[in-house]
Amino acid sequence: MKIASISVGNNLIETYNSMWTGVETVFFNGRQVSRQFNWFVGIHEFQVLADDGVNTDYYRVEFRSDFGSAQIVKTDIFRNGVCILDQTGKHHRYVASLPPVPDNRPSRWQRQRTARPLYREEDLV
Repeated sequence: MKIASISVGNNLIETYNSMWTGVETVFFNGRQVSRQFNWFVGIHEFQVLADDGVNTDYYRVEFRSDFGSAQIVKTDIFRNGVCILDQTGKHHRYVASLPPVPDNRPSRWQRQRTARPLYREEDLV
């Protein structure tokens, strides 16, 4: 069963898992790059030539079982140590802290409450 499919630049990474046999398979641009037998946690690592033709990209694909959700097997994909797909929710990307945006609206304690009428003039016609 296909778990995830993600495009990274001009490349496509697809992950498959069979719950009955425990075989996990990772494809990179349609070519099988890793295949393992795991029941609960599987870690696949492979490297490919980068799009620039000079450098190497290192990929890490983690399969994890999560019996508390509808999708039992989830995948996390890392490229050069950076999480590019986070299905488990354990590898959040944190944005650098930005200065707070000033809020010029009055707080709920500073707002003046006005009584609403029970009916409007248009309702009586």
